Amino acid sequence: MSTEASSSGCRILLLFAHPSQARSEVNSVLFNAAKQHKAVTAIDLYAEYPDFNISIEREQQRLVEQDVIIFQFAIYWYSTPAL
Repeated sequence: MSTEASSSGCRILLLFAHPSQARSEVNSVLFNAAKQHKAVTAIDLYAEYPDFNISIEREQQRLVEQDVIIFQFAIYWYSTPAL
């Protein structure tokens, strides 16, 4: 993340979806680095919703509270993960 984004008060929501984060070599490093920044709210969707019972209200509120939304996920067969 640039220092410009953090110094301007920009709030960033990072939605991370990786079904096997422990085995990920690249995505885990990127996600853990992003979590270190104060302006970033980093959410691991698989950890937050292991049963796939997603709280629509909570996620809508998170979206409203942020200025920038980033989706980080592994690409399998040229598509996004189930969650």
